[in-house]
Amino acid sequence: MDPELGEAYERAVAAIPSLRDATVPAPGAVEHAGSVLVDRDWLAARIDDTARRWACEDVRVCATLWWYSASSTLLSVPASMLLATGLAPDPALDGLTCTLRPDGYLGTIRSEAGIRDDGVLAERLVAALAPIIAALSELSGAGVRSLWAIATDSLGNRALDAGTALGSPVLGSALAVRLADLIGTEMPRPRFVDVGRGGVAGADPRAVPAPGSRRVIRRSSCCLIYETEPDPAAAEGVKCTSCPRQQPSVRAARLGALLG
Repeated sequence: MDPELGEAYERAVAAIPSLRDATVPAPGAVEHAGSVLVDRDWLAARIDDTARRWACEDVRVCATLWWYSASSTLLSVPASMLLATGLAPDPALDGLTCTLRPDGYLGTIRSEAGIRDDGVLAERLVAALAPIIAALSELSGAGVRSLWAIATDSLGNRALDAGTALGSPVLGSALAVRLADLIGTEMPRPRFVDVGRGGVAGADPRAVPAPGSRRVIRRSSCCLIYETEPDPAAAEGVKCTSCPRQQPSVRAARLGALLG
């Protein structure tokens, strides 16, 4: 590994402690080459494992659940490290190693090289994410656009988390939008809202949130976790607070109750 990148990993974890879970393999964890992320057999095994854990027979739902977590890891590390250190690990799959968590989701990713330029990082992210999304779509029937939307929300969430940990949420939301715009039409632009005592209001990602408010992603994707619940009535209670498959008024009320 490039010594400068090794130092950047350490500095990023010191600045954003939660990043350790996505960059430092657990003792005894099996490391896989990044190429497994486009290996159909390996991905099919991840989908099957998710199906067993959730007792869900819908392949589309299981692939979506696995990708919801995997995309979060894949996008959290470069976005967070770019903000914290100015150096992002190169997401090119042929230079990555990864591990799985005990629950079968993607655990850590590490790279051998670093990138400082936003434009180059965006190009490498497209080259890495597009074949994974294509493979998952072919295996499960999940829509390519839906899987890219999940990647958008992962980028927005994790960049925002990193900016918040560094003391400036706007750094995170602005970076997420900048990278999405550089990536291009494949990735929709992340959207944000500010939640405060006055309710939920649309946010300019490049503007500082109003005092007393908290910035969150306005999700455009759904993890489909509620579809693992066989009882339709109970499924409504399983939906995430920010789930886009709710009436906007319901989502706003739930966000306000949680964060306002």
